[in-house]
Amino acid sequence: MRALVFNEDGEYAVMERPMPEPEPGEVLFRTHYSGICGTDLHAPLLGNYTHDVVIGHEFAGEVVSVGHGVEGWRAGDRAAVHPKGNPCGTCPECREGWRNLCSDASVSASAGIVIDGGMAPFARLPVGKLRRLPDEVSLLEGAWAEPIAIALRSVSRSGFKVGRRAVVIGSGPIGLLVTMLLRHAGASSITVLEPSKMRRDKAAEVGADLTIDPLTDDPATIFGSSLPRPDFVFECSAASSALGAAVEIIKPHGTLTLVGVPMQPVPLPSFGAITKELNIRTSVSNTDEIELAIDLLAAKRLDVGALTSDIVPLEGVLDAFERLERGEAIKILVQPTE
Repeated sequence: MRALVFNEDGEYAVMERPMPEPEPGEVLFRTHYSGICGTDLHAPLLGNYTHDVVIGHEFAGEVVSVGHGVEGWRAGDRAAVHPKGNPCGTCPECREGWRNLCSDASVSASAGIVIDGGMAPFARLPVGKLRRLPDEVSLLEGAWAEPIAIALRSVSRSGFKVGRRAVVIGSGPIGLLVTMLLRHAGASSITVLEPSKMRRDKAAEVGADLTIDPLTDDPATIFGSSLPRPDFVFECSAASSALGAAVEIIKPHGTLTLVGVPMQPVPLPSFGAITKELNIRTSVSNTDEIELAIDLLAAKRLDVGALTSDIVPLEGVLDAFERLERGEAIKILVQPTE
């Protein structure tokens, strides 16, 4: 079968891979849709992707067959994949309830990053990574369950309160999902900072009250004068200048939540953060938020179709990477059918 592989040279290539066979406790899974994540674009810089791995950690599809010992699943069952959804349950992190931080990599290895993922027609997966999709959720929507869960955890970790003002820095897929969730959570005002007009327009479409191009209008001169300072700031861009802007614009005792994954060390303006007594929080992966994401999709609370720029076959994935790098799309899904 053809698959998108992060090869030994630290590059992506569509190449032949053998048909996987499920081991005990695993299923053979057919991928219908797999989303391209921003971290996929920069895997060589992150250093956490295994060489020779089939990438793709935002995917949904159906069970084809089950390995020995698998119960509760059968051929034809539809599911979204939680990339790190089978924590060991015994490491110090799991015992604290931080299952998203499970330190037993031999058990909880992330699909599409450490073990083979969704950018291939088939994958063998530990059954613990499957999250059942109800009939109300399409397989295309199911491919959005993981990024929605990332955004849900970010908002939850922030401690956001109804009626407060929020700023979202960066309106890529996660920033847009955070914007949508803040609107549902009762934000009195949501402002998005984003240099791309296409993405600013999309942010306005999905719930932002105001969008600002930080390259032409300095947020530091706007907030605190013509606009009130926000209670909450969500940094979703990982841009090198974003932390400085966030600390500048937020109100004292505000909460800054770091969501975007930087490709290189980013300096924190600690003096400004200290003198404002800011609360700084971070968020990574998710524990059970993916199940809430599926519930929201089933209830039609989130229109992920509005965020889906294109659907491409596997052979078009490298071109899709280039389009995303150039900022010509928000989210591209891959159909790795065979």
